[in-house]
Amino acid sequence: MENEEKELLEENKEDSELDIAEAKNMEPNELRENVLDIVSRKDAKQLREIFDNVPNIDIAEAIDDVDDVTILLYIIRVIGTEYSADFFSDLTSDQQELIISSFTDAEILKLLENSFADDIVDTLEEMPANLVHRVLKVAPKELRKDINTLLNYEEDTAGSLMTTEYLEMKDTLTVEEVIEEVRKKGRDAETIYTIFVKDSKRTMVGTVDLDDLIFAKKTDTMNDIMNRDFVTCQVNDDQEEIANMFKRYDLNAMAVVNKENKIIGIITIDDIVDIIVEEANEDISHLSNVSNMEEPYLKTPILKIVLKCLPWIIVLMVLQIGSAAITSQFDHLISSFAILAVFSPLILDAGGNAGGQTTTMIVRSLAMDEFEKGDFKRVVWKEFRVALLLALAIGAFAFGWTLFEMAVLHIGDVSYLQTEYGVIGAQILVSSLVASTLVVTMIISRMIGCTLPFFAKIIHVDPAVMCGPFTTTVVDIVSLLTYFLLWQNVFAPLLNI
Repeated sequence: MENEEKELLEENKEDSELDIAEAKNMEPNELRENVLDIVSRKDAKQLREIFDNVPNIDIAEAIDDVDDVTILLYIIRVIGTEYSADFFSDLTSDQQELIISSFTDAEILKLLENSFADDIVDTLEEMPANLVHRVLKVAPKELRKDINTLLNYEEDTAGSLMTTEYLEMKDTLTVEEVIEEVRKKGRDAETIYTIFVKDSKRTMVGTVDLDDLIFAKKTDTMNDIMNRDFVTCQVNDDQEEIANMFKRYDLNAMAVVNKENKIIGIITIDDIVDIIVEEANEDISHLSNVSNMEEPYLKTPILKIVLKCLPWIIVLMVLQIGSAAITSQFDHLISSFAILAVFSPLILDAGGNAGGQTTTMIVRSLAMDEFEKGDFKRVVWKEFRVALLLALAIGAFAFGWTLFEMAVLHIGDVSYLQTEYGVIGAQILVSSLVASTLVVTMIISRMIGCTLPFFAKIIHVDPAVMCGPFTTTVVDIVSLLTYFLLWQNVFAPLLNI
């Protein structure tokens, strides 16, 4: 009997070890079930092993729908200070709020002591005022001062991104002295890979990378080995511009300085990656005429999605008054020549797609800071040549395709057009009308799609917000106007009708 129990315990132990080893490769749902099962069994050892083997963010995302505060508190309390601060910052804002509401003052203090100021600020920005007040009340004086400073900076600026925990050394210190300082202070710094160097007046004079520090002679000073060609930013610089600077100069960290070139904080690459994702999502949403989604799709309430989409649909409907006005001016032509209505959707779609393609490319290039002053004329000239070649290619294809639709697929009846050219002649002229309209439309739509983003930037409006609906509206108006005027003034006289 005792042998059977021992074998059973050994089997359970092997299964447990297997589960931990497999945890790295688990799907989120599997990982979620595994973690919840461990919590339900109150197996603290196995829970810590999970955190030893699986990144914090993977676990946080796996249980992001858990709203039972007892489960969250158990996890935070069991995993200890080694993982708790990072894990807490990866949880959803609702989960963070539940935990802070249930924490004692001592537990809040412990969490704060193991967190970086910028991560604390990111959390507090999503919390109600009463919880923010409680956290600030518990925070040590120096930390509270840093948090208040960061909270007061304008959103989406360098000041709101930066952290005040960094390594700053005097330029007169030797390599040996700096390495000793890194050992003492490095654990409390956001990064140790870039050390910022100041002179006797606390003015920033350079940076030293960790590898340069390690390979330098012990007797060398910071002044001997520091990089003097460093880049910095100001507290009110826009976060998108800062992201472009990180990309351009291949940075791991950047100093935020005041007007006297004194360091007041730093921004690290992990914050920039978040900004790049955030800006990309925002631009994609705006180009698709949807307000920016702050939460994953499946976790966003239905009503919230409706409210995100509804305003843009209404705006686009209102802007279509231009197209409606053009159509109403030529309704006598449409009623007399129904063939015009058959191909108008083709013309509108092609023009809208062409303008949208250009807008997307130019908005992306503006976001990536690819253009310099004076590039506008070069961009317009290049886009005109692209538009001309595309227009000729599309016009030729449209002529053949429209003729094929009418002659072979019998889409669009022109037999009622009594002309000297006969049915085939009428079909060729209608195909020529569609092709000519598309040539004009393609060129104009791409020119509009090219210039609107630059105009939006001049008036300080997000190009992605403005260009989607306006490009579509203007292109529709131009397309319809070209279509009907060409018919009325060129092709109808050729058909003697």
